[in-house]
Amino acid sequence: MSNWPDWFIEALRQRFYELELASEQNASNLSENEHLFTQMVQFKTNQTEDIHRLLSEWEEAIGYQLSQDKQSIYMEGVKDGIRLILPVIHPTVTR
Repeated sequence: MSNWPDWFIEALRQRFYELELASEQNASNLSENEHLFTQMVQFKTNQTEDIHRLLSEWEEAIGYQLSQDKQSIYMEGVKDGIRLILPVIHPTVTR
């Protein structure tokens, strides 16, 4: 990586450090989410068919929202990557 400018290498290090911190925070929330999921399954099995259907619809809506959030996060990562690479590929372009 000796051909890369120092600012670029530092920007990559900083970005990966931020991603590592976010990943660690998400991992700590994983066990809490698993516990909540287990409780939700138990709760749903003890409900009437109508309430069970409504809860399933709610879960579907939440799942859709989460997928939209993940897509947005992914696109922000792509944009970050472009912002890091573009000045190296085209040094005359500034944004």
